[in-house]
Amino acid sequence: MHTFDAIVKSLGEVVLISVILGAGLPLIYAIGVRFWSMETATVSADGTATAGGRNPIAQAVAYLCFAIVILAVVVGILYIAKDFISHSFDIQLFGAKKS
Repeated sequence: MHTFDAIVKSLGEVVLISVILGAGLPLIYAIGVRFWSMETATVSADGTATAGGRNPIAQAVAYLCFAIVILAVVVGILYIAKDFISHSFDIQLFGAKKS
């Protein structure tokens, strides 16, 4: 029964990470694109609407979303290359390797 519990726990962790990275990062990117496209509009006295500039708060949210996605990609690449970086430059990015 202990083996079954360990398998279920490991499977749950894999599913959680895959949902976060597999669907979460594209979702954050899509939210960033949506906020990036927001513009302010002004309506004149005669009822015509003119498009203004970008909404500064929405633009800041878009930059934050893009930064989160870029940071996740960079951390993922560094995690994959951690052994190469450790061997080539003697830099331990994610802690010392266990022997």
